[in-house]
Amino acid sequence: MNEGLQIHPMHSHGYYMSVTHKDGFPLEHPYKADVLNIAPGERYDVIIVADEPGVWAFHCHILTHAESPHGMFGMVTALIVNEA
Repeated sequence: MNEGLQIHPMHSHGYYMSVTHKDGFPLEHPYKADVLNIAPGERYDVIIVADEPGVWAFHCHILTHAESPHGMFGMVTALIVNEA
């Protein structure tokens, strides 16, 4: 969900996102993406099948939204997948 006033092309490392819904409504044709551009006020539902162990970044592809000279911050998180 993008509650801000700027676009956020969200990028998933290591996995594709299966995009299933937009703004609460099911998509007629779900699709896979590794970058999903989310405009202000939009909400998407995605499914990620986390079957590859590792530490994977999920971040805004506008890098000034996710990093600074001091390191990562803001629109970035990590998906940590342990072996089963």
